[in-house]
Amino acid sequence: MLRHIIILMAVIWSIVPVEAKTLTGSQILDEAAKRVKATHSVTVTYDMSDGQQSSSGTLVIAGEKFHLSSPDLTVWYDGTTQWTFMPSSNEVNIVEPTPEELAQVNPFVIISSFRKAYNAKSLKAPAGKYRVDLTPVNARGAYIKKATVTFNASTFMPERIELTTDTGTNMSILIKTLKTGTNYPSSTFVFNKKQYPKAEIIDLR
Repeated sequence: MLRHIIILMAVIWSIVPVEAKTLTGSQILDEAAKRVKATHSVTVTYDMSDGQQSSSGTLVIAGEKFHLSSPDLTVWYDGTTQWTFMPSSNEVNIVEPTPEELAQVNPFVIISSFRKAYNAKSLKAPAGKYRVDLTPVNARGAYIKKATVTFNASTFMPERIELTTDTGTNMSILIKTLKTGTNYPSSTFVFNKKQYPKAEIIDLR
């Protein structure tokens, strides 16, 4: 479930109403990425299930930085260094993730790099929605084998994400709330050791 929670963080995005019209998958993702780039931050609460286990959490994204909080783990990323605290083991792992590793953590990576890494196809959707199917250009070694994202056609914000992983696991992520524009201090995205004085620090950099 830990890996499932981390992957979440595979697609999330101001609120400028537009008339729903026919767009290609690439155009939809372009618009979503453009709107996210124009806002200070995106704050999301979500429910996630893989059919056997379920989890919920909060994700804050500001540019390349993000903070994830859930019962299973807490993750901070300041644009260079990533800290992952796992309460079950009381450990904090520190890494400097590669772009490929960030693609499993930061939802914006999949959006900003989809032209190179994913094929995007627009699917038939209910009124007021857009649905985009994403498949990797190079399926070999890809953790996400398929992603289907449902967007609100007025805001271009995601409402639901369905993922199929390399093990065949199907995950469903429901976006419960999404807020943009909050100014978060830089400390939001940095691990504070004083708050976890007894945690074991494992530096893997």
